[in-house]
Amino acid sequence: MPQKKSLKQMEKQQMLRERKAREREREAARIEKTIGRLDMPDLSSEEFLEQLRRMKVITPTQLASQLNVRVSIAKRALEELRKRRIVDLVSRSHNLKIYVMRTGPGS
Repeated sequence: MPQKKSLKQMEKQQMLRERKAREREREAARIEKTIGRLDMPDLSSEEFLEQLRRMKVITPTQLASQLNVRVSIAKRALEELRKRRIVDLVSRSHNLKIYVMRTGPGS
């Protein structure tokens, strides 16, 4: 017959169970906290380009909210599209850039 556990051993086991439960709760909260994706959207997909065509003007904030990505990622995506000559930079200030889809023979 197994020997009965001491009070100190039972307290240790209870503390371990509570610590594991807190870690699981923190992990669940950390997962829920992720609002925007961290990966860059596929810039050459037709679906993505069709979304851009429907917009009159394109700003990084607008693109970030529509694609559910961070604004910094949307800025990088728009800069990449500008380098590929898919969008044109229309206006800029120190904190805002406005783009439009390129029209004509280049697109």
